[in-house]
Amino acid sequence: MKQKEKYFKWKENLKESLIKSIIYRIITIILGISVVYIITGSIIAALSLGIITEIVQFINYFIYESVWTHFHDKRLKRKLEEMREVDVKFDFDLIKDLSYEFSQTSTFVKEHYESIIKLLDNLLKNDYLEEIHDVILRDKTYFEIKHKDRTFHKL
Repeated sequence: MKQKEKYFKWKENLKESLIKSIIYRIITIILGISVVYIITGSIIAALSLGIITEIVQFINYFIYESVWTHFHDKRLKRKLEEMREVDVKFDFDLIKDLSYEFSQTSTFVKEHYESIIKLLDNLLKNDYLEEIHDVILRDKTYFEIKHKDRTFHKL
């Protein structure tokens, strides 16, 4: 998933969570006020206790969320410190050789054909391999032409 898509998904989740939270708080306020009104019969007492209860719950949740975030961030920081960096280097010659070898494959199995096409497509989508895209595209085209009128079998 691309960074932009992740951002929009996160933003949608945040928006949905906010709406759900507001609706939930409205429901709890109404329920709290209703219960106090049923017990006391006084709308003033019901509104007062309902508002006071919401203020106390708000403060309680804020403290809870702050403590939770503190420990979550500490745990995440510890995990990040434990992670190892991996240096990935592309060997273009090896990738070109693999692309060529796959293009020479002859298969009558549809799943194999689709897997090779998918691999070659993914190589073509990789920006790091841009300088050898023409070689990979050549191999993919050859592979497709070679299998053009072929009758495939299922596994």
